[in-house]
Amino acid sequence: MNTLTSRQLVPLPCGPVGVREYGTGRPVVLLHGLVANGLVWRHVVEALVDGAGGGIRCIAPDLALGSHTPAVPDADLTLPGLARTVVDLLDALGIEQAVLVGNGYGGDIAQVVAADHPERVEGLVLVATNAFDSDPWPVKVLSRLVSLPGAGMLQSLAIGLKPVQRLPITYGGATKRPIPAGIMAEYLRPLRSDPMVRKDFRRFLDGLSPAFLAQCSPRLAGYDRPALVVWPREERYFPAEGAPRLARTLPQGTLEFVDDSYAWVPEDNPVPLVGLLSEFLGRVEGAGQPCSTTLD
Repeated sequence: MNTLTSRQLVPLPCGPVGVREYGTGRPVVLLHGLVANGLVWRHVVEALVDGAGGGIRCIAPDLALGSHTPAVPDADLTLPGLARTVVDLLDALGIEQAVLVGNGYGGDIAQVVAADHPERVEGLVLVATNAFDSDPWPVKVLSRLVSLPGAGMLQSLAIGLKPVQRLPITYGGATKRPIPAGIMAEYLRPLRSDPMVRKDFRRFLDGLSPAFLAQCSPRLAGYDRPALVVWPREERYFPAEGAPRLARTLPQGTLEFVDDSYAWVPEDNPVPLVGLLSEFLGRVEGAGQPCSTTLD
């Protein structure tokens, strides 16, 4: 069963954003990585909510990272701009505070939200993400490729080929195992079918700079709430030294490792991640954070 098949469009200042939800209770906002959408959290959401017996409201937005629809041509797609989108989404959903979980570039965005708007984040989980001044080589190469004239259409066609999908520069570097065909189709459809989405994706890549997190990650020292860093032992994209450094920087940060996974832990090996998230949500509740997180 896919618990995230239902999707609504939420109007925001940046444009409409697709959102998938499951469960009721404490809001947990899950932010995905590059050329993916909220479906990457499907196994995590089902096990997390059902295993807790309720009391958790998982919210998985489709951020403008290449697998979103519709396009948002007027949106600020820098990391600070996307962080603002997350805060605007909380406002639109009437949520005062939420636990924020970010994977890959979703973790970059989560760091900016926690640094700039700590009052909105009652707990922070970072899963295999950039930190400080890291600048992964596959994304730098991808940025150069998409900037070539006519490259967007050619690449959107090429990525439909399974051998291309398993290259280190594409999904083969993010997941150990092939992604199910139906989910892969959902990830790729917007990029392959909508030239405006391709323009959004190029704008995001053009706006990437390690300078954002070089300024933002150290500021997490001021985020004194429950925090967790989750790192795959076989991670290949993001520098390993970022994990302990993040955990040391966060005043209440802890570091946990998972096996048998590359960067996209929710796609590759969700079971240990669900366990870690369940324990973490217990920490948040035990820290005395408010159980009611909905605006009046």
